[in-house]
Amino acid sequence: MRDVQKTVLSQYSCAPTLNALIEAWNQTLDPAHLIETWFTNIWNLDTAQGYGLDVWGRIVGVERVLTLSTDSFFGFAEPQDLTLQPFNAAPWYSGTQTTSNYRLSDEAFRQLINAKALANITDGSITSLNAILMTLFAGQGDVWVADTGTMTLTYTFNFAPSAVQVSLIQSSGVLMRPAGVRVIYAIKPQT
Repeated sequence: MRDVQKTVLSQYSCAPTLNALIEAWNQTLDPAHLIETWFTNIWNLDTAQGYGLDVWGRIVGVERVLTLSTDSFFGFAEPQDLTLQPFNAAPWYSGTQTTSNYRLSDEAFRQLINAKALANITDGSITSLNAILMTLFAGQGDVWVADTGTMTLTYTFNFAPSAVQVSLIQSSGVLMRPAGVRVIYAIKPQT
């Protein structure tokens, strides 16, 4: 409490034992430090860590642990995503899908939470999708989405996305697409 002396009756205001006891209780039970710690570590998305970010992930609908496909397979049905491999670079399919789990760091998870929050409130326009892409891939290179006009959206990257980024693109739900619209991913090397 801020001024606990206002709660003491005037007849006890000069009682040293009672005042010392009330002041000790006040320091012990004062919630100001707890509230400040809670706000910093959980409620404020810019400073939240660990458990606080996990709470925010549940609020916006993303998970910290991503499932990554660990192997690329050679075959005749080439994938239409960012996992395709050139000839003589991927092994034959062995019949079992191997996956691994990857836990995002606090900074990467914070970036994903911000992007998912934008995706939750977006109107689905190209401008909004580009804002989400800039949030998700900030500082990693140029990335943008373009409407080709043939019921197709093209996500273009000026860098080769990592396996974690491919998993974010494909399964996090951050990059949405309108119903009936085909999505193409393209990697355009920097010149």
